[in-house]
Amino acid sequence: MIWLAFLLLANGAGPPSALFGQANQEYLRGDFAAAERLYKGVVELGVDDAAVYYNLANACFKQKKLGEAIYFWEKARRKLPTDPEIRDNLELANLLIVDRVETPADPLPIRWLDRAVHLLTIREESAVVLVLWTILNAALGVRFLSRRSQRAATTLLATALSVAVLLALFAGSLGWKIYETRSRVEGVVVEPKVDIRSGPGRENVTVFTVHEGMLIRVRGDAGGWYQVSLPNGWSGWVEKNTVRVL
Repeated sequence: MIWLAFLLLANGAGPPSALFGQANQEYLRGDFAAAERLYKGVVELGVDDAAVYYNLANACFKQKKLGEAIYFWEKARRKLPTDPEIRDNLELANLLIVDRVETPADPLPIRWLDRAVHLLTIREESAVVLVLWTILNAALGVRFLSRRSQRAATTLLATALSVAVLLALFAGSLGWKIYETRSRVEGVVVEPKVDIRSGPGRENVTVFTVHEGMLIRVRGDAGGWYQVSLPNGWSGWVEKNTVRVL
């Protein structure tokens, strides 16, 4: 799917596609710094596309900018959550992260449920909900307004009930994703080594240290600082310029 998006963007018209093509050429030449600069130029033009983020992450990774690479692969993953290339690259990059935060694994049913909920993007699931809503209304309308046989009426009612169940499931999943997107803010550490302090200011004590590529939860901000937490519950404050918020 990444390559399909790549081709669509590369064959388009206008400044973004031209810049994207130049970036691809620089990448193939091995000038990854120039490719990174050009890909970021495409993003600055307002292009919000998985192929751009994916290629930009690759260019950063080639320059050993692990934090930046993980950040842009994560952005690509949010656009194409099931793409195997993005998943494989993130898994490889995560093996290179210095920090290892041990947390208890969720039960298998919870992991399956989480994977199912995040199988589609918000836009894709919104389209599914709209289609199911339309089918449900059409089935109910035909059921109650037409003069079909009893068997046909029963079939229509059973279809409407089945669609209603699916609609409830997808609507619930969509609602959870929207809530999660608005309430759960994450960021990636992009500096090689970052001190997490007890308060928003360098005069505060360093409580622990994290390294580039670490995915952290952003819970608040004050001035030039973010209040963050790790999956194991550790929390503190970090300077904003050391973290890229997703």
